[in-house]
Amino acid sequence: MDELDLMMINAMQLSPRASWTELAEPLGVDASTLSRRWAQLTEEGFAWITCYVGPSQLPWGGMALVEVGCAAGQTEEAAGRIARCPHAVSVEITSGSRDLLVTVAAVTQQSVTSVVLDVLPRVFGVQWVRTTMIVRMARDAGSWRLDSLDPGQRRRIGEEHKEAGAQPRALTPHRELILALGEDGRMPYSELARRTGVASSTLRRRVPDLVRSGRLTIRCDTAAREAGWPVHVSLWLNIPVGRIADVCAGLAAMPETRMAAHVAGQASAVAIVWLHRLEDLADWEHRVAAAHPDVDVVDRAVSLRSVKRTGRLLDRAGRATGHVPMDLWADPHTP
Repeated sequence: MDELDLMMINAMQLSPRASWTELAEPLGVDASTLSRRWAQLTEEGFAWITCYVGPSQLPWGGMALVEVGCAAGQTEEAAGRIARCPHAVSVEITSGSRDLLVTVAAVTQQSVTSVVLDVLPRVFGVQWVRTTMIVRMARDAGSWRLDSLDPGQRRRIGEEHKEAGAQPRALTPHRELILALGEDGRMPYSELARRTGVASSTLRRRVPDLVRSGRLTIRCDTAAREAGWPVHVSLWLNIPVGRIADVCAGLAAMPETRMAAHVAGQASAVAIVWLHRLEDLADWEHRVAAAHPDVDVVDRAVSLRSVKRTGRLLDRAGRATGHVPMDLWADPHTP
């Protein structure tokens, strides 16, 4: 990808549904060129925009990180099978004591339990699973940004900030809307109206409100290697109980951090970082230790290959090749 591609992706991260006319001035490129380049990026799998239920809307037990051990020679096949599950929103083949790291989500704790206890252990090639429940998300990967735009461009594009302390609300009436935007986060309101049976004028008000309130997240993602961030590492950290919130907030503020969460498991927090080089991991950990000397890194897992990220199936180069709807309402026992 060239500089314009990266600028467009950065702009889409800030304002995923902005019109090309709105973006033409800050990016310094005419709208027709932006439209054509974006179509090429998405067709080739270099970038995509998806939508999912806001983490704040999921109940306790609605999200989990699941480590999976596989039989020798069965890791890739097991990962491909798990990636077809709508509740397995992301699947990574990793280094370390586990073969796979799977992010599982559902609108009920019972569904997550069913995936972990009934679905994953029965996948061909899976030998064991170990589950870490997410207590509170300090930073969701949907808020991670490239740094391809200068401050002036970012100000002109703007970014819709979410309301603090969003409370869980009923999401079932918005199921079809979230699934449609999960397929294409820039889907025109006319097509959304056809899919959902809701008037486009209503959707023009509803979608921004759902994003602003944190009930849904519309996110632009990219082929990480092509964007210059080829190294992905998951870290488990032990933090003194009284410091978990502050430390997680500090981790979330670091530019390399994609996700930071308070968890219940072998550690008290998990962070996922994207890096330019594996050598940069030592620098990230050094900065964490300097700011929080009472924090210990318990374990690390380097991603060897991303099989699925937020509903998108990825090829070996990390480019999107397919889409599995993130239907968090689905019955886990349905094939």
